[in-house]
Amino acid sequence: MIMPGRGVGQAPEDPGKVLRDLFVILLLVVIIVGAATGNALVVALSALAFVVAVTARLWSALSLEDIKYTLSATTTHAFIGDEIDMALAIENRKPLPIPWLKINEFIPQGLEIAGKEDEFIDYMGGTPLVEAVSLGRYERLRRKHTLRALNRGHYYFGPGDLTSGDLFGLYVRKARITRHAWNLIVYPDTIPLPDLELATARPIGDSKSRKPVWRDPTRPAGIREYRPGDPVKSIDWKSTARRNELFVRVYDPSVSQYAVVVVEGSTTDRPWEGFRLDVLEALASCAGSVAKHALESGFRTGLIVNSTLSLGGRNVVRPASGPPQLGAILESLAMMRPATMNSLQQLALANARDAVPAGATIFYVAGQLKEGAVAHVSDLARRGHPVKTLWVGREDPPSIPQLNLSDYRLEFGVGGSYEESMFARPSANRQGRSQVTQTADEVPVG
Repeated sequence: MIMPGRGVGQAPEDPGKVLRDLFVILLLVVIIVGAATGNALVVALSALAFVVAVTARLWSALSLEDIKYTLSATTTHAFIGDEIDMALAIENRKPLPIPWLKINEFIPQGLEIAGKEDEFIDYMGGTPLVEAVSLGRYERLRRKHTLRALNRGHYYFGPGDLTSGDLFGLYVRKARITRHAWNLIVYPDTIPLPDLELATARPIGDSKSRKPVWRDPTRPAGIREYRPGDPVKSIDWKSTARRNELFVRVYDPSVSQYAVVVVEGSTTDRPWEGFRLDVLEALASCAGSVAKHALESGFRTGLIVNSTLSLGGRNVVRPASGPPQLGAILESLAMMRPATMNSLQQLALANARDAVPAGATIFYVAGQLKEGAVAHVSDLARRGHPVKTLWVGREDPPSIPQLNLSDYRLEFGVGGSYEESMFARPSANRQGRSQVTQTADEVPVG
């Protein structure tokens, strides 16, 4: 049998198996009757057919024994428009050859097989992939395909069906891999936001500031001549004694720069009627673009999103800096689904200590304004957090002064139909990528 592994399911039943078994029994009866009546020709022909049937039955039963089948790739993360090299590997680990083996895979919607764009079957939710091979003793084969990422998402692969049997095709055996070990995360598209202001409310910190809000005594910049009004404690006595003139120390200004991207995952005020795909994609793309811009500007950036995420996603990413942080934020945004489980204010309050540092700049990304979330963000503004709201809803943005709201619908393409959003070709604007590449482990699943 197929070696047990993650995602191995029950094989579909063969409806003709019972009839073929009855036929074998009938052949055995004919042999006995022929021997009893002394009819050598009937015995010989029946015995030959019986041997062929039994051999076929045994061959079919062993055809999927000690088979290792994996679907894998060199990466688990990609951007929209990227091409991913995917490999189907099948290995026969027994001395019995396999005359024929059929592999049926299913490529999820949102991905396409390069060179087979015309075979995109949207009503099935994806594209079928069929391979037919034969394997000798202890032989291993690899079939490579190139996938193209069309849409943001977290993609699982499976079910995959293996079908094999005997040389004569009398008996067929099937096995199903319900889910493969490899999965793919496609990050949302990001665009440059050079005009987005990044304010800070925390002087004295880790980064040099362009605005002299407060002089940081831990960042000496040099010395200058004493001027009336300079504090006595700033006098550099060594330089004064050496030059026989009063000199004072000067310092660079600095700020502690934190940014938190807060995403309202609701796309409509009537969720029971469905969701707005263009708004959902704009939320993910806008939040990712803001996070990328903030990180590149030296801000320690975090994320709070109240959407339901696929398995492994994090609704709260604590503020940090560096390329891995961008990958963590984009990964959560890639896993956004069109549903919310918690209100945004509940999620933010439950994680306020770790997720929202004092004085952090708040970027509120929304296509729908919920009363509780608006009240929470407004309260953050009253407590001294700089707040900037980026609007990507279909309707015209409301007028709420304390939210400092800007309309970003045009930048993120809000307003198209479901079909235009779902089946659009990848955007050409994918600048400044910081791709996270990981190797998927191959495990015996088939």
